[in-house]
Amino acid sequence: MEFHHKSWQEKAFDLANQGISLDTLGEKEAAACSWAAAAEVAKAHLRDNDIYYWIMSGYGAVLIQCQRYLEAIEAAKEALEWEAQQNQILSRMTLARALYALGAGDGAKSYFQQIYDMKGDDIFVAFPEFEPATLRELVSIRK
Repeated sequence: MEFHHKSWQEKAFDLANQGISLDTLGEKEAAACSWAAAAEVAKAHLRDNDIYYWIMSGYGAVLIQCQRYLEAIEAAKEALEWEAQQNQILSRMTLARALYALGAGDGAKSYFQQIYDMKGDDIFVAFPEFEPATLRELVSIRK
């Protein structure tokens, strides 16, 4: 089916999937553009739909890879409450990474702690870029 004949949900989903594919190929900026287009469709037409929150969560995550931290925070906050209901952590991961990168350690700690509370020691797998000792300190784990 041609793109212009699809529903808004199908269009947004296609754009997000294009972003995922580009990200897999290492095309971070192009991926962010596809996710941004998906986010615009979702904001305009899908605010009451679960896909809106899924897209905002994914968009925030790809923005982190582009070091666009303030935009990542804005996108991730849109999905935060919805993800909590789904027992998902991607938006919290985005917020933790963005705040940490911006030097807002106390704000980042709050999200690292929430992730640890939700997923336990899986946090060490979720954040391979952090040394285990650093993560233990961020979530106040004593070893």
